[in-house]
Amino acid sequence: MVNTISSSGRTKAPFPAAQAFASRVDDDLESPAAPLLDEETRRELLIAMLGEVSGLIAIYLLSDLRVVYLNQPASERFNPGARTDAAKLSLLDNVGLSSRQRLQAEILPQVRVLGRWSGECDLRDVWGGEFAVVATFRTHQSDGTDFLCMHAQERALTEVVNGTRFTDRQLLHALLEYVPDTIYFKDASSRFLRLSRSQAKKFGLSDPSEAIGKTDFDFFTAEHAGPAFADEQKILSTGEPILNIEEMETWEDGHVSWVATTKLPLYDAVGKIIGTFGVSHDITERKGSERSRQEMETQLQLAQKMESIGRLAAGVAHEINTPNQFITDNTHFLTDAFAKYTTLISRFATLRECAAAHPDCTEALRAIDAAEKEAEIEYLTGEIPRCLRQTLDGLTRVARIVCSLKEFAHPNSPDLTPADLNRAIETSLVVSRHEWKYVAEVATELDPNLPLVPCVVDEFNQVMLNLIINASHAIGDALKIRGGERGKITVRTRLEAPWAVLEVEDTGTGIPPEIRGRIFEPFFTTKATGKGTGQGLAIVQTVIVKHHHGTIDLKTEPGRGTTFIVKLPLELPQQNPDAT
Repeated sequence: MVNTISSSGRTKAPFPAAQAFASRVDDDLESPAAPLLDEETRRELLIAMLGEVSGLIAIYLLSDLRVVYLNQPASERFNPGARTDAAKLSLLDNVGLSSRQRLQAEILPQVRVLGRWSGECDLRDVWGGEFAVVATFRTHQSDGTDFLCMHAQERALTEVVNGTRFTDRQLLHALLEYVPDTIYFKDASSRFLRLSRSQAKKFGLSDPSEAIGKTDFDFFTAEHAGPAFADEQKILSTGEPILNIEEMETWEDGHVSWVATTKLPLYDAVGKIIGTFGVSHDITERKGSERSRQEMETQLQLAQKMESIGRLAAGVAHEINTPNQFITDNTHFLTDAFAKYTTLISRFATLRECAAAHPDCTEALRAIDAAEKEAEIEYLTGEIPRCLRQTLDGLTRVARIVCSLKEFAHPNSPDLTPADLNRAIETSLVVSRHEWKYVAEVATELDPNLPLVPCVVDEFNQVMLNLIINASHAIGDALKIRGGERGKITVRTRLEAPWAVLEVEDTGTGIPPEIRGRIFEPFFTTKATGKGTGQGLAIVQTVIVKHHHGTIDLKTEPGRGTTFIVKLPLELPQQNPDAT
């Protein structure tokens, strides 16, 4: 157990090693007042003095160099707040890396032979920082145990301002220990030299010293660590700082944080760049607010746009529907009339066979035959009905498109109401046909037993449109790379109580691993300028997750395609009666 002196000067626990050191100090003291004090009192006073002196006093077991005593200044440097188990501390933890070899090769051998060593060396504090000291090491034996006693005085410059005495190291310690913003210092290889307690806490470390020698790649994903390393190497080569940039930090567990960071070159005493340092302020909450605001603005713009498009589509549908109806009626009339005409032609053929038996009709029959060949009566009799059937099929398709367009554009309830998802999907596929018909064929595997699902139909239609358009663009990009005719979009629905599941699968390019975590971010897009706004999938996530209390996930394989999986609850969420 490491023992320290309380503020009252009394020991918190007995420590024979400290008494041994006090005895050694006592041996060196020659005071006329000493005979006036008994032995026990004199030792108590000396032990109390150890805790009050400004120097660092530490006592170790000579056998394994474990710490057995630290005075107050030494505790503040080597084990503040007793945050580390004392049994795990040793002299090797307290000696700087630059003096470690000297400790083994010079200091300890001399102490064991001569009993004493004095000189300059470097010690190392709990945060990993090294500082120069003038130190004395000496041995002492008490109750058959050999101890190594150290007394060190830091060679730091002390300033006094307004009556307050301090060192630069104390000021740096205050910044690293208590400032909520994260602070770090790195060497030329981007390895941590020092970092603030707030940075260590962010890394999930119990002590800042645990990060020394590590890099960003030990804590972040390569998506963030790579660009951060590149920034630091640029600073090392140019000496130019990077001021107040916003960085997205991606972590191994998948969560994301945002910081506003300033990065600067770290110079040594002669002006040579030896590393970098930086300060970061967490702006995750602010970025979340900005994203929410952007989503609200996007939804408002979308609602306004959809309202305008809805009015326009309804008008266009009405205008198309009227002529389509009389064209369809006229085509039906022509079909029926031509059937009668065909009957009449067949009767004329019978009459012509009868006339052929009369010589007086020969010239007239030749003229009729020539006219039939010139008019291609036989060809027209076979092709005109087929042409009329195709016309009616086309008119039926136009009517279906108009009906789907009117249904799609019709304003529905803004509340979650039970709806037929399969019908909404079919309507969306018809309306969006111009987006996919040249690059893909569409297959549907819709569960006929799917129950009505609580949703806002207009918003679900928008989700379907965005997913279908996204799939068609992905297939179009894939066809440019690998060639071929057309890809395939498969839309499925099924029941997985308590969810209704929708899948939109494409045979497109797939999504690279490095951007999967960003595809739902507003305004993030990999498409060429002018082709994508980066709002499609962000809107899908907002509608499904926030408005419908559902989930959205994906399965993807680069070069093979992607499947988006949407789940909507079958039951309306419980409303809090006290909510306002």
